[in-house]
Parts: sequence; C-alpha cells; structure tokens
Amino acid sequence: MVQTNTEVPSNETSFGPDTKCIVKVPKPYYLENNNPRRMLLNRVAGARLWNLASWCTSVSCVIIAKLFLNFCTKSAVVHNEEPFVRILLDPNRTRPILTDYMPCTTEVIMARADFPFLRVDDPLLWGSLPMSVYKSLRTIRWTLGAQEICFTNPALSYFFSLGRVVPTVRGAGIHQPAMNYALDRLNDGEWVHIFPEGKVNQTASLIRFKWGIGRLLMETHNLPIVVPLWHKGLEDVMPEERDNPFIPLIGKDIKILFGDPIDLKELLAELQEVDETTTRIRITDIIFRAMDELQRKACAIEVEESKTR
Repeated sequence: MVQTNTEVPSNETSFGPDTKCIVKVPKPYYLENNNPRRMLLNRVAGARLWNLASWCTSVSCVIIAKLFLNFCTKSAVVHNEEPFVRILLDPNRTRPILTDYMPCTTEVIMARADFPFLRVDDPLLWGSLPMSVYKSLRTIRWTLGAQEICFTNPALSYFFSLGRVVPTVRGAGIHQPAMNYALDRLNDGEWVHIFPEGKVNQTASLIRFKWGIGRLLMETHNLPIVVPLWHKGLEDVMPEERDNPFIPLIGKDIKILFGDPIDLKELLAELQEVDETTTRIRITDIIFRAMDELQRKACAIEVEESKTR
C-alpha cells in the first residue's frame, strides 16, 4: 500500500537467506519497521497533493516526449499499440499489467552516472501512446530504476519518485525491497514496466533475462497481462559519443512495436507441483522466447517496409 508516513521512517535493512545483503532505501521511499518486505512511499504533504504532483510530472514528461517524436524525428512509426491501449483502458480490467522491452541495439543511457536524466527510452516509449492513457494515475506505469543512477541526490530522488520510478539496487537479487514494492503494485492491479535484462545491454542481441520477472509473475495474487515491447532508433537519440551530453540528436528514424499479450495461465497450472526455482526459470524462458520472436517480427516488418519504398 502507498501511504503517508507519520513516523520516523527506516531506510536501511538487511535481507536474504543469510541477511548479509544490505540495502539503503532512498527517500521518499522508506521501510516499514525495517522490514524489507514492506517498502512504502512517503507521499510528502499528503496523498492528494502527492498524486496530483505525480500526475503532473508524468504527463509533462509524456507531452515533451510526444513533441519530440512528432517534430524532432525524421519518422516515428508505432506498430500494434491498439490492443495494448484497449487492455490498459478497459474499465472492467481486473488483472494487473506487466510490460517488458528490449532495444534493437545499444541501450539509450549514458555510461556517465552523473547524467541520469539523459535517459530517453522510457519517456519516448510512452510518448507513443495516446493522451487518453494519461487521464488517470492508474493507467500510468510504475518502473524500476537503478538507484545508483536515478536516486543520487534529493532532487533527483523526488523527481523520479513522482515519476513513479522505484529505486532498484543492481545485484541485490529478486527479493530486494524494490521487487517487493513492484509486486505490491501488481497486486493492486496496476501497470509495472520492467527491464528484464536487468542491466545496460550494449549488444545487438538478447542476453539472459534476470529471474525477477519470473518471481513477479509467480507471486502475484492475480496473474498479470504480459506485453513485450521492441524499439529501434531511440539509441541514436542519446548516443554515448556526442558533442553535447545535454542535447538530444534530431532527425532520427524511430520504430516501436508492441507485442501480443502472453498468456501464462496454462504454464503456471502445469508447474504447480514443480519447485520454485524451476518455475521461475521456465517462466523467464517463456518471456525470453517471446521477446526473441517479437524481434524477428520487427525485422520482418522492416523488410516489408523497405520493399514498398
């Protein structure tokens, strides 16, 4: 549950089987009674004001992303977003949504950790969706963000928190507070977006997915609707090597492809008698293969488009 904190929050905890892994949670997030399973968000100045500020922050970023896609790119083509939008905006939807994506080539984040705000893949992706998606916080995504990049000082911490980013410690495993918080949001029926590779991938091919996605799907009370995404061209907007690290490059070709929902109900039913580790591996493998198939589909679309030019 997201709530306003009325007590002095705890921000550091140890967890794991041997309790040797220590995570310090940045404000405004905090740990309830030093419990890593209960990471909460201290909505400063009250829930209503925080929610309004969060909505304004998210929508402002989306509007800027839309302006960039419409006026600062050579082309911005989005495929198959309608099924995802219908699912997201369905007033009768009871299941949470879990999206994951892969870029075609290098990840669009600078290697320099002192410029965390120069990451453009996340806002530009959601700038491709219609504004009707952003009428409510319920249809705005939560996402996991590297704590050592996005939460390095109070100003950035509050900005990214208002933007519904959850501080994640790379290498802290699938039971860290951030993963528990993401699981809570799914259990609330919300939309969570994750990066299944769990790191900056600077290759043109898929690498092994982390097991965190398997854990989220296994432990939700109501199995999420899983939608994979693929994009190409965003890596050219903020490449690592350019003259000015603050200015994005314009005139690029952007392609975004939404995959079809992945149904895991039958698989989870088959794995009821299987141990937890094996189940996580099988689920993660299914998502990996779906992403690989989506990449092949994107390549096929590119070939067809090239023939019509």
